[in-house]
Amino acid sequence: MASQPKAPSYSRPPVREAIIDIQIEELSEELLPKLKECGTELDSLYPKAETQYVGMISMKFSDADMTSEQNKQVRGYIFKSSDENRCVQLRRDGFTFNLLKPDPMAAWPGWQVLREEARRVWDKYVMTTSTVEIKRLAVRYVNQIVIPGGGIELLDYFTEPPRIPDGLPQRLNHYFSRIVIDNPDLNAFVIITQAPAPQQYQSQPTFTLDIDVIRERRIPLASFDLWSTLDRFRELKNTVFEASLHPRAKKLFGSEGNSE
Repeated sequence: MASQPKAPSYSRPPVREAIIDIQIEELSEELLPKLKECGTELDSLYPKAETQYVGMISMKFSDADMTSEQNKQVRGYIFKSSDENRCVQLRRDGFTFNLLKPDPMAAWPGWQVLREEARRVWDKYVMTTSTVEIKRLAVRYVNQIVIPGGGIELLDYFTEPPRIPDGLPQRLNHYFSRIVIDNPDLNAFVIITQAPAPQQYQSQPTFTLDIDVIRERRIPLASFDLWSTLDRFRELKNTVFEASLHPRAKKLFGSEGNSE
């Protein structure tokens, strides 16, 4: 793939949550105690633990009636930091690392912090589960863009906002935009979602720009460099982010300091 131009560095990047997700073929239930033990070894970093369940509903039919039963199965375990801004999911079907920034005005640790912390835990997960192959790989950034003021024109901030046809009242109440584009160079696709944020920040217009770079393909771990691939996913995410916003929006994020 041709190298992407270096993305600008922002002092206040609008990231609300960044996610590294790696999925594998589902493990047997017998490995659940080992997954729990693996997380317990990280107790100093992630002291809050909870069990993750998946629901199973079975239906039974008879001539006169129909009944249903709901059973819960343990899917894995979630381990959180004390402030709950870092979250590790160790599951039978994979691994997820979440880094959160609920306050859009707060500092952002940056990709290298996310990458290295996720890598340390992933290495433990691989040793615990003897994982040799993955089937899905993703980097996802959920951005929370706060625009000062009241009424705004979306076209001043977003390069491809929704458009109301001419001849109709030009007052947008709500919208949800989702597009999926292919990137053959990375054997990946990108899901780009735009919508008003569920919660406004301090009563100011707040919008979600969700960028999810995904590869769905079975690959032996020994056949490629997982973390270099994730670096390239992040570069593609940056390209999408830059292409989605006008300079007026980017000025809201500052221009010096840590990159996202």
